[in-house]
Formats: sequence, structure tokens, C-alpha cells
Amino acid sequence: MIFKRNKSFDLVKVLEGCRADSGSAQKHLFEHYYGLAKRICLRYAGSSDEVDEMVNDGFLKVFAKIKMYDANQSFEAWFRTVLVRTCIDYYRRNSPKVSLIDIQNAPQIESNDNLVERMSAEDILELVQKLPPSYRMVFSLYVVEGYSHAEIAEMLNINEGTSRSNLVKARHKMQEWVTLYLDENINQNNHV
Repeated sequence: MIFKRNKSFDLVKVLEGCRADSGSAQKHLFEHYYGLAKRICLRYAGSSDEVDEMVNDGFLKVFAKIKMYDANQSFEAWFRTVLVRTCIDYYRRNSPKVSLIDIQNAPQIESNDNLVERMSAEDILELVQKLPPSYRMVFSLYVVEGYSHAEIAEMLNINEGTSRSNLVKARHKMQEWVTLYLDENINQNNHV
């Protein structure tokens, strides 16, 4: 990151400054929370350009809505919610409208979750970013953020069954890619 992290970061003072539209306070907040914002957006974006746009949009929303933040709740939780909702808005604006099948029509897929334990977080994130946008959104909201299918359906304006179907398909794709990834790494290590 280009900016140095401020070691004496006082969240209360920074938030007061942001509420007063202080540019320096906004800069401090941006510098302090940029890494978290980027990590959140990486789970929903398909490219680094999308990540940058989501992060920028997210901070703009944070600054615009900072006066609505309730100091009795965790700022980080509020910040995460604003960023996740920004990613959802980005998805809605930029995703093509596609026809999705309901869960009753989805094929049955066997799962082997133990494969993922052998991969690094960066490798898993790279695979998540390869998922089609609708699968990536549902996968991230359900698996990472812990939203229910009913909540996801409401947020994305889709059927609950479609949310379930997209998760099944995302998991299947991830399992395929993880298996290929591990097979490639095993073959590379055997040839060394």
C-alpha cells in the first residue's frame, strides 16, 4: 500500500472529522480501512479493476452515510455491511440479466470439502474470482458472510431456490477447479 498506516489512529476523532466532511479525517479513515475494504471486495469481484471500483464506491458510500453510523455498534461491522452492500449494488448494475434454474432442476453433486484444506487462501480466492458473477455473489454471501438463502434472495432480487442452485453450482465449479489445481501441483511435484 502506498500510504503509511497511522499508528496513533483515534477512531472516535476520525469519525467526528468525517461527519464534519474533513478531508484529512476521510484520508485517515481510508488509509486505516483500505486493506479491510480490499479484502471484502476481492471476494465479490472478478478482476482487480472491479475491486478498485468497488472499494472506491464503498468509501464514497461510507463517507456519505457516516452520519447514520450509530456509535453504539461496532464501526467495523457497520463498515463491512456498507462494503458488502456496495458489492451487491455493483453486481446488480454490471451483471447481465441471465436466466437461472431453480434448485429442483439442479443436478445432484457430491462434495469433498477436504480438498480445500490443502490450498492457500490466495489460491482459493483466485478460484472464487473465476466463478461467474451470480455464482460468486451467492457463494461469497452464503459461505463467507453467513447470510441465509432467504436473505440473499432478497438482497439480489432472486428466488430463494435460485440462490440455493447458484450455491450448488458454485461449489461444484470450485470442487472441479480445486481437484484440477491439486492434480496439477501433485504432478509438478512428482516431476521435480
